[in-house]
Amino acid sequence: MYSEARKVGSVDKPRTKAHLTRRSLLKLTAAGAVGIGAASLTGTVASARTISFQAPRLQASRITVLVNSGDGVRVRALGESYTSHTGTTVEVLELPYDQSFQKLQIALSQGTDAYDVASLDDPWIPQFAGNRFLVNLDELYSNTGLTVSDQFQPQLLSLGNWPPGEGLRALPWLGNVQVFAWRKDLISVRPNTWDDVVTTAQSIKGGSSGVFGYAIRGAAGNPATTSFLPITRGFGKDVLSPTFEPQLATEEALAALQTSLKLRDTAPPGAENVQHADVGRFMYTGVTAMSGDIWPDQLLQMFDPTISNVVGLIEIGAEPSQAGVQPANMTGTWLLGIPQGSRNKERAFDFMVWFTAFDQQKQLLLGYNNPPVLAPLFGDPEAVAKFPFLPGLLAAAEKAVPRPRTPFYSGVEDIIGRYVSQAIAGQTPPDQALQQANRDVRDYLVRNGALA
Repeated sequence: MYSEARKVGSVDKPRTKAHLTRRSLLKLTAAGAVGIGAASLTGTVASARTISFQAPRLQASRITVLVNSGDGVRVRALGESYTSHTGTTVEVLELPYDQSFQKLQIALSQGTDAYDVASLDDPWIPQFAGNRFLVNLDELYSNTGLTVSDQFQPQLLSLGNWPPGEGLRALPWLGNVQVFAWRKDLISVRPNTWDDVVTTAQSIKGGSSGVFGYAIRGAAGNPATTSFLPITRGFGKDVLSPTFEPQLATEEALAALQTSLKLRDTAPPGAENVQHADVGRFMYTGVTAMSGDIWPDQLLQMFDPTISNVVGLIEIGAEPSQAGVQPANMTGTWLLGIPQGSRNKERAFDFMVWFTAFDQQKQLLLGYNNPPVLAPLFGDPEAVAKFPFLPGLLAAAEKAVPRPRTPFYSGVEDIIGRYVSQAIAGQTPPDQALQQANRDVRDYLVRNGALA
């Protein structure tokens, strides 16, 4: 994790003649990076419309940015501003979550130049950064004479420093942290344990409000696992131990899945097909009263009067946990990294420094409901006036815990999510689903050398 005064400059390999040539190229963009990032690096706040761009105009230059579905509009909008000031065209490619991961696997492992900047979900970082598929940003900061902005929220910034202490390889730009949310007009006393959540959800589902008690994701893969994880953590067991042994064939995991099924029975029909966007819609349209799988982009929707029926009625807090278990929110931050195969590393870096600076991040927050990654934005008066939950979200981020930091987590969550989804759909008894998931996860990790 970077301290406020840390100067970054670790390098992966000795300096060579080629490196010196690259350094001379970096000097061409150093002034631009300094000018573009000045608001963030010095604490000066200026309007995004009046920032002085000093990067040299390269009329024929182009960078390609890969983003997850739903993020293209906001990245393109800011990319047009970058283009108008620097002459660099920002081409944005938008792919669904699974396709984005698969395309990156191929491009990064083969060192192709398909992408100059890639938006990465934080569980992907151990795989892509751990295998040195992403450029070490410390080197680029050092060669441009810059330091990492001390405005980044530390827990979110540290997600890109992987393996820990071996170099920063990605910058956060979309500050997702999973929280528990509930309707304060329907729930006078916030449920603190998962048993309380079940009781409260059942009472709401059976009441006269016409509202469902709880929203849960049950679609196979990442969705089902992401909704299950805060519940099993709340019973005292993560899906993997610190040594990456699967912990699904345990009493705690079984209690968590049984709790998930009770909550499913209070949720809108078809929970086995529910995705992230569905949970957000259930909450902001007033269909459901609670969920432990709520993310900042969904909260921003709930406070948007143009689409929300529950503006001002939502409270957020730490995830519920059983007695004696420490609550733990979960990170789901998206970060920007530069693939090693990029032929435009210097310009990609210049874009990233600018894109993650205060003015651009505030524009993304206020104009596009983009969750912040810079600590000052969580307390910015204009932002808090529009989104009163931001200070609470900062408190959640300060206590957030990432998903198990293994390069193989994407495969692990795919296996778990398949069996959890089957249980939610009523196709497999919960004990059998977890026993099979435990075996398959362990076999997968052994095959990949993560376990003996």
